Amino acid sequence: MTKVRNVHLIDVDDLSGGRLVDVEFSDTITSITPPAEPDTATSRFLIAGLIDTHVHLAERSRLIDAVRSGLTTVVDLGTHPDSLVHELQADDALPAILSAGSAASAPSSTQIEMMGFPTESGVTSPEDATRFLDWREQSGADVIKIIIEDPAATEVPALDVPTLRALVDGARDRGLLTIAHAVTTAAFERGLEAGVDILTHVPFDSRLPEVTIARMVESTTVVCPTVVMMRAIADARLGEHADAAVGIAIDNVRAMHAAGATVIAGTDANETPFAPVAHGPSLHDELDYLVEAGMTPAEALRAATTTAAEALGLDDRGRIEEGSRADFILVDADPKADLSALRSPAEVWVGGRRLVP
Repeated sequence: MTKVRNVHLIDVDDLSGGRLVDVEFSDTITSITPPAEPDTATSRFLIAGLIDTHVHLAERSRLIDAVRSGLTTVVDLGTHPDSLVHELQADDALPAILSAGSAASAPSSTQIEMMGFPTESGVTSPEDATRFLDWREQSGADVIKIIIEDPAATEVPALDVPTLRALVDGARDRGLLTIAHAVTTAAFERGLEAGVDILTHVPFDSRLPEVTIARMVESTTVVCPTVVMMRAIADARLGEHADAAVGIAIDNVRAMHAAGATVIAGTDANETPFAPVAHGPSLHDELDYLVEAGMTPAEALRAATTTAAEALGLDDRGRIEEGSRADFILVDADPKADLSALRSPAEVWVGGRRLVP
């Protein structure tokens, strides 16, 4: 057993500064008790490890950067081959990794033709959804990623709504969540029509209609906005119009949050030359964007801890409580008062292993 002593336990559901505790753990937390030697002058702040709900895997060193930034779980939404995913998942020096592997898209999609995803990831029809889902399940996928495009706004093929529904229903039958790439208002609406669990990205082509947001709330569809990635895309493509587009994206997040939609934190961290987003520090940038969109610092923290874990069905993390995974970070100031305290954690523990320092 290992013990961290005399720390302020930060509960993101509690606005107080956190009670002083000692925490004992192995790979899971076994006890949380009053400190044997309390001393508020020297105590650090303990918070659940951060979850980035949208990344792409590549260089191992980038995931080391993620750990150093306090990320203890990442969700890969598009990496191939599966052997690379499995290699990284087995690496004890990295965050815990959930992965979709290859995403479902239309045959001859951008993902297949330009990004090099295997042809098996192309889904030709509702009947072909079973073949794709069998492949993903047999490959050990933790979630199912689906590419939703607006056929009126793109020249590349797009999955039709019956095929999207077949993928969603088939995944649900297997107990797997569906996370859908959707970057336009029309794609958001197609995702809602298909019944996906999580929509990732946020449109910056137009403001989401109130009826669309109401439908999202009614259906309990979760959104992972990846504003930091939308910023990167806008900068790469839109020139002098980039700031206005990002403003629309932030307004859409603000409207969804104000209406009661569940918003979780993710970045789309990747190493593409077109619009790279750094693993690790970008999650802190995303939390700042969520605050800009109307969240309190505590709500932004929940988006990267408890709310993220709940949206992903991960009941073993996202909180500091007995029986949970020993995924947590120690920082020098209360992050609910100053989110920047999270950017340079003093210690990071993943599954009971201290990976930082």
